Amino acid sequence: MIAVTRPLERSRETKEQIEGRGHKAMIVPAVSIVPLLREEIAKKVGDLSLYDWLVLSSASGAEVMHRYFGSELKNLKIAVIGPKTASFLKDKGINVEIIPKEYKAENLASEMINAGVDGLKILVARADIGREVLVKELQKHADVKEVTIYRTIMPCDKTPMREMLQALEKGTLTAVIFTSSQNVRNLFASLDKERLIDGLKKTKVCAIGPITARTLEEHGARVDVMPQEYTVEACLEAIS
Repeated sequence: MIAVTRPLERSRETKEQIEGRGHKAMIVPAVSIVPLLREEIAKKVGDLSLYDWLVLSSASGAEVMHRYFGSELKNLKIAVIGPKTASFLKDKGINVEIIPKEYKAENLASEMINAGVDGLKILVARADIGREVLVKELQKHADVKEVTIYRTIMPCDKTPMREMLQALEKGTLTAVIFTSSQNVRNLFASLDKERLIDGLKKTKVCAIGPITARTLEEHGARVDVMPQEYTVEACLEAIS
């Protein structure tokens, strides 16, 4: 059985991917996604047509922006960090100009700067938490507006987290995939730290990328696997 820390809102595809490889799936929501109200976002964003670029750092953000603005997004150049975000938009008929080769904020900022954003107006639509490096780098070249469009909160129901800990202690998990730093922080905040670290020693620990890996190590956990491509599919390939 493979456990994945994944918001319930994004769990169906992940479950299918795991089961498609012949494993049982344990989805562990350590984060809940709560979009801001349409009116709040519209007030913060203002006139969408005034922006040259829209930057999205997650598929959740892409879903929120498409839900609220729809085909208006087609009038903007769009840059995203990862393939899932790009895939969602392309499925809606919205073109994506930039996806960095390495799915990190630093790389996205670098590729946008190289593409030429000096003096342009950029909207960065994102969660309430996250690294500031993308915005700071872009602000050196462009007029950047950063807008929170959804919040990531601790789930009310912590039963899946406790069940994961029990499975770790019983040794019934083949691997645990951590998909974000916030998932790591919430798990360690919700469970007994020493029990969690000891339990993780009994299985293969996979971090989706270097930032998540560093957060795990900062909490005292070791990382066994980190794929070259920062996706759940690549994680599954790496641990199989």
